[in-house]
Amino acid sequence: MGDLKDTLMKITKGVTKTSGELLKSTKLSLALASEEDKLKQIYMEIGKKVHEIYQYGGNLGKFFDEKYAEIQKTEAGIQDLRDQIDSIKGVRSCPKCGASVDRAAGFCPKCGMQMDAAASAAVVRDIPAPEPAALPEPVIKPEPVPKREIIICRNCHAENEPGSKFCLTCGRLLQ
Repeated sequence: MGDLKDTLMKITKGVTKTSGELLKSTKLSLALASEEDKLKQIYMEIGKKVHEIYQYGGNLGKFFDEKYAEIQKTEAGIQDLRDQIDSIKGVRSCPKCGASVDRAAGFCPKCGMQMDAAASAAVVRDIPAPEPAALPEPVIKPEPVPKREIIICRNCHAENEPGSKFCLTCGRLLQ
């Protein structure tokens, strides 16, 4: 009976020791992850600061010059892709709030910012009209599109899309 008691005591001590080690290991792993997160945050802050230095004409050497050039090229590529998407959709981005605005609109329907009329006309001219012969003949007559409720401007009586806060034509508040 004494041997059984000694064996149970050894097992209990072993389990306790293992549990304690597991707890310590878990705590250390959490502390390590926390420190790694702090380090990543510092790296991000350094990266932001380097970006700001270059943004305002500073220089930190060849490696950073090359990385900054990569950032600028990537940003230009992203903007080019956004512009292509907007062109396909027939919209442009509001310079104030970034909302998608119809190319012919004089004002942003979300923030009321006046859209540049000259840029609007130039953008509209850049889109070639589709050739009638290139369009396929419809086989089945399409179902009528359900009418959406439009908002009529009280000032200029222009039609505006549902959800618009400002008139696309005169820029007045619609509500």
